[in-house]
Amino acid sequence: MRTAVARAMMSLATRSLGEARCDWAHAMHGEFRSAIEDGRPLAFAAGCLIAAWRELPSQEQGRFTLVNHILALGLLIPMAVFQLECVAGLPYFSIGPAGLYAMLTPDGPQGPFLIDAYPSAVPVVVALWLLLGTGHLGLAWFLLERDWPRIIRTACLMVAASATLVIFTIVLFLDDSGVQLQAGLLGVEVGAIYALARWHRRAFLEPGHASPA
Repeated sequence: MRTAVARAMMSLATRSLGEARCDWAHAMHGEFRSAIEDGRPLAFAAGCLIAAWRELPSQEQGRFTLVNHILALGLLIPMAVFQLECVAGLPYFSIGPAGLYAMLTPDGPQGPFLIDAYPSAVPVVVALWLLLGTGHLGLAWFLLERDWPRIIRTACLMVAASATLVIFTIVLFLDDSGVQLQAGLLGVEVGAIYALARWHRRAFLEPGHASPA
């Protein structure tokens, strides 16, 4: 078990070093085999990981890796949790002044002209919010993998879902500024990912830089 954890840490350390430190990564793996024979793989792997992380800010590819992980783990994942909490119908996060699922109750906020529209609209709104939540999870995963074609497709789908959700809230006269705020945050996320994609091209793909694995 300790060896398996150590191997995972070594793999993370190798990926953190990037192409610019590939010789160092190979040397570390050679010493890691000796550390396994000596019965200290975990301590050696931890030391390699700490050393690799210390190197990250000193090189452009390392700085890109740091920002990439901060965006995925610090912004996209929390937004996914938030969206899925909205789907769960928690009172603090739910749509509308009385909550999304309160529309289905007889004494809910329905007006005389929308009393039939609300129940039929709720499944669509839930589906849109579920799509945004799972989309954020997928976007974070693809960003860590640097899978730019999938990132583009997922981002376009999420923008369409967010725009549709905003339209629904306006048409149904739902007083929920949080939906518009989340749409704005999605725009910020897409802009940040676009900037990150350009940085990735400059740091990894332009002449003079090593191509990613």
